[in-house]
Amino acid sequence: MAALRTGPYGRCVYRCDNDVVDHQVVNLELADGATVNFTMTAFTAHGGRTIRVGGTMGEIYGDMKANEIRVMRYGRPDEVIDVRTLTDDFSGHGGGDARLVREFVELVRGEIGVSGTLTSIDRSVESHLVALAAEESRLHGGKVMTLF
Repeated sequence: MAALRTGPYGRCVYRCDNDVVDHQVVNLELADGATVNFTMTAFTAHGGRTIRVGGTMGEIYGDMKANEIRVMRYGRPDEVIDVRTLTDDFSGHGGGDARLVREFVELVRGEIGVSGTLTSIDRSVESHLVALAAEESRLHGGKVMTLF
């Protein structure tokens, strides 16, 4: 409570120099013509993380709050995967933080190689460049950014 009263964390977000994004839409066009739309909204009544992937044969919808992945193939019944049957660790980012640290330590020890969840430095740099370009676009009124 003392830190909130005397430190920077107690400042009113609307009455200070904080310009951190609280809502954003990022549209990406990939080299192969595929498109990606990312929407982030900080203030919602029922927050959480969701993902929707659409393709030519159907779509996949994931909902971290419901611990559910729904595979919807066109013309077939939906397949619902209860993520709770796959893991019991839902700490930080649905358990992802703990797994990331565990795999990093195993990689440094030479116990494993680069995996599907622990990416190469090239992939990490690429994703960071995309995030930095999105921020640059935001700071410049939605300017189109070209990468690679």
